[in-house]
Amino acid sequence: MAPADGPGGARHGSGHGFGHGHAHGEGHGRGAGRGPGRRPFDYGALRLIVLGMIAEAPRHGYELIKAIEERMGGGYSPSPGVIYPTLSWLEDMGYAVPEAEGGRKSYRITPEGAAFLAANRAAFAEIEARMGKGGGRRSAAEPVLRAMEGLKRALRSRFARGPVDAPAAEAIAEAIRAAAEEVERTMTMAAEATGGLTSTATVVTPKAAGYAAQLAKHFAHRIPARFEGDEGEIAFQAGTCRLRVAGDRLTMTVEGASPEAIATLQDVVARHLLRFAFRDELAVEWS
Repeated sequence: MAPADGPGGARHGSGHGFGHGHAHGEGHGRGAGRGPGRRPFDYGALRLIVLGMIAEAPRHGYELIKAIEERMGGGYSPSPGVIYPTLSWLEDMGYAVPEAEGGRKSYRITPEGAAFLAANRAAFAEIEARMGKGGGRRSAAEPVLRAMEGLKRALRSRFARGPVDAPAAEAIAEAIRAAAEEVERTMTMAAEATGGLTSTATVVTPKAAGYAAQLAKHFAHRIPARFEGDEGEIAFQAGTCRLRVAGDRLTMTVEGASPEAIATLQDVVARHLLRFAFRDELAVEWS
């Protein structure tokens, strides 16, 4: 069975669903404007997506990657480092089984997996709706995506013609570095003009205060972090995470100067919370 704080995050029982019921808010904060490599779903939601897709027809890892990318309108493409651990988790739980197919493992859903999918029908419908919206968000980033594809085509074409000498390789690398720096400046200026970026997730758990204190205590060994009463904050290099507890609700708000900073903060905070709360089957969704 996959470790609770491993690549698949916390385990989710069939009575709880994925990304639904324990946490509120959608879009993950990696929302509008997310790039092809940014993950718009938490691990729990991704497990349901993959399970739903292999319920339609057996698929191997690469087919799942391309199918999800297509459903998201090109706005997100999961990496093999995300898909294959997800498939392993589904196999470990007995929800999917692999079958040899032309040298690859093709996964099909099991009766247990079908039952689990049925038990989480509402959560799955919500996730599918979000995936449909994901494709629509592509329009704002369309010029960027086209430019990225153009760069990749140009590089592939040049390298296909033969070796590149050292001066030419350095000139190409310098052009890419300069473009990356300019993109970062542009995004930072845009964020500063609007007062920075924020993303929030609210998790419902009777241990809300305990988990907030545990997060602050863990990070306080390395960076400024505190939790007093019902409020606290953690000062990361990439930005700040503010913690607030109201009864059984733990609200975490991350603030950063760029989408990259927000994505980093979301990942770090959620990963540690799920590690501490692995027995509680929490899900963290950012908006």
